[in-house]
Amino acid sequence: MKRANTIRVPGVIAFALFVLTASAPAQAITQTITLQPGWNAVWLEVQPTNNSASAVFGNLPVASVWSRAERISSVDFIQNPSEATFNESGWLAWLPSWRTESFLNNLFAVFANRAYLLRCTNTTPVVWNITGRPSLRQPSWVPDAFNLRGAPVDPAAPPTFLNFFRHSPAHYNPGSSQLQKIYRLNSTSGQWQLVAPTDALQSGAAYWVYSQGASEFLAPLTAQVEIGDGLEFGDSVTELRLRLRNVTPSTANALVRELNTPASILSHYQFSPTLGVQWAALPNPLAVAVASGVDTRLRLAARRQDLSGNSYASVVEIRDGAGTRLLLPVSVEKFTDVAGAGEVAGAGGAEPLAGLWVGTATINAVSEAHSANPTNPTPTKSELNLRLLLHVDASGQTRLLKEVIQMWRNGTFTNDSSGNRVVDKPGEYVLLTDDTLIQMFSGATLRDGESVGRRVSTIGYDFPSSPTNNFLNLAGAFAIGQSLTATLTLPHDHPTNPFKHKYHPDHDNLNARFDGPAVESYTTSRQIELSFASSPPAGSPSVPDFGYNEMGGAYRERITGIHKNPIHLRGTFRLSRVSQIAELNPSPTP
Repeated sequence: MKRANTIRVPGVIAFALFVLTASAPAQAITQTITLQPGWNAVWLEVQPTNNSASAVFGNLPVASVWSRAERISSVDFIQNPSEATFNESGWLAWLPSWRTESFLNNLFAVFANRAYLLRCTNTTPVVWNITGRPSLRQPSWVPDAFNLRGAPVDPAAPPTFLNFFRHSPAHYNPGSSQLQKIYRLNSTSGQWQLVAPTDALQSGAAYWVYSQGASEFLAPLTAQVEIGDGLEFGDSVTELRLRLRNVTPSTANALVRELNTPASILSHYQFSPTLGVQWAALPNPLAVAVASGVDTRLRLAARRQDLSGNSYASVVEIRDGAGTRLLLPVSVEKFTDVAGAGEVAGAGGAEPLAGLWVGTATINAVSEAHSANPTNPTPTKSELNLRLLLHVDASGQTRLLKEVIQMWRNGTFTNDSSGNRVVDKPGEYVLLTDDTLIQMFSGATLRDGESVGRRVSTIGYDFPSSPTNNFLNLAGAFAIGQSLTATLTLPHDHPTNPFKHKYHPDHDNLNARFDGPAVESYTTSRQIELSFASSPPAGSPSVPDFGYNEMGGAYRERITGIHKNPIHLRGTFRLSRVSQIAELNPSPTP
């Protein structure tokens, strides 16, 4: 006789109140569960801050805790709680130290989106608060088997089992219009019983749900991120995409909001026919219409320029108004000072905008030297673009560069107390403007099988220099609302002086007999001013992190020596931070 698929589990009496509250402002939220006397089946939606089993369960009145170690096969089911046999494969167990069997514990860590069975010794209900990090990552369904798990249910509007699972072929048979078997706990008898399709799912409760074949079903509305289990921007990512998918036949009206407000630093992408690309602050909430069977992608970005400290953590909640609620952790960091020539941030007085900045100065207005107003730049018919190359060190000093080379500095090793070779100081990239130092470092990339450096240069800005001093200090501050100024002076005999030409006899700085020096060229100077604005220059695309990894503003220049009257130029500039290395020309030894 063929044996029916069954599930071997302990009897569980009841699961009660479940609430989620945000701890502000953090990536953690608090899940509240009321533990009833006897067995409790719970579905944790957060990973506790300290997720060791002893730390999570050690202060609870529990005699044992069990979690299913899923396997790709069907398992036996027992409805009678007196037949709780856990001494077999398929279960992970944690028992408190006062139980002699505790040496057999094999449940060591507690994770989000996992079911746990707790046998409690209390005689009255006990409130259990679990503070931790939510996760979008969900376990896969074990095919052709009962799975002990919960669902991302909106506690304010719980759906029925039928409405929640009817859009999953593995859990609903459209031919027979019936759900696959689902068992829930009877709080009175303490035994598992078959649910009715019209019963409501409970947020935070665990059920035995049968999956007919393989399935990746999460909920009628699902969310996916590009990497990881949340919106993890780290210290370098500006934009991430959140994909929403609606598996129901009707359009879902999703609401996306941050639980930790009002200190949000997230923006979302918008396109306006008149204004173009816009990055607006994430509203609370953001309404998104998700069409049936279509992926809707949200572009979210972090505004690090609005970050008061060095890190930001939050939780994004997504509701569909039909019983689904998803929780995503959010984290954003600023660059921190790692070592020596490394990355820097605003901690400890370091310059938050330190690093290498590359961009363009766009000249679109030039004065007419013979006009009635020779100091007033007038618009040109076309623009002139000049590459800008600036470096900001950890103290905030800004330097104008002609070129910079990225190289690699090897780390150092030492021996630990056991005599093993370990890293003392790790290797890192460095920035060089001193050509004499190049041979002391390794290349930063491979070209034709050889290790070479990466060079960035500009021909638009020249000034007297030497191989060991190939930059010009700028006066002022590299910050929004501030300005930088510099004067680039080329003597009459400088090789790139615009008057000096090898084949022009009147500008070779030689006398009429060509046997002695004579000043025939003019000294030229360029007085440059960069004024930083709080928003991108007109005509430039909008970016979410303007003021942190993007800067720009008004460009002005006054040229003397070319004409008897000074020539005035006007335009805009735009800069992007391409490296957070805050030191130029470091020592070859870490």
